[in-house]
Amino acid sequence: MANKRRSREELKEVDALVERLREFIRLNYTTAAEIARQLGVRDTTIYDWLLSKARPAKPERITAFLNSLPKDHGCGIAPTGYEYREYKNWRGISKPRRCPFCKQAEGEIRRGRGGFLGVCPNCDAKGPKRESCDEAILAWNGKS
Repeated sequence: MANKRRSREELKEVDALVERLREFIRLNYTTAAEIARQLGVRDTTIYDWLLSKARPAKPERITAFLNSLPKDHGCGIAPTGYEYREYKNWRGISKPRRCPFCKQAEGEIRRGRGGFLGVCPNCDAKGPKRESCDEAILAWNGKS
């Protein structure tokens, strides 16, 4: 069978499909050899696809394989058993955020002459003075 020449759009679609396969392998902690067995190709062929040394002759096999997998609830491809949990301050103790100017160091709350204020240990940026430590944290975090 003679090789068919593909257009640029088709090549981009095939490359995107191989990238999707690469992400699937990375996120599901499976080896390319296991995927090769399921696709019916040699494992060296899969590795050539992943290293961009070759392109699949029949990309519809990969599409059918990836579409046959059960979808996890949530968004995107996620490893099985993974559950997204939103970050929450469980203890209720507010902490100062990173410096809004240099974005390098986490701010510190220091006691000054007129009360408390947020200070960056990296660039010495200073926040507004407040009466209490909690008010100074809120002011440093931009909440008041």
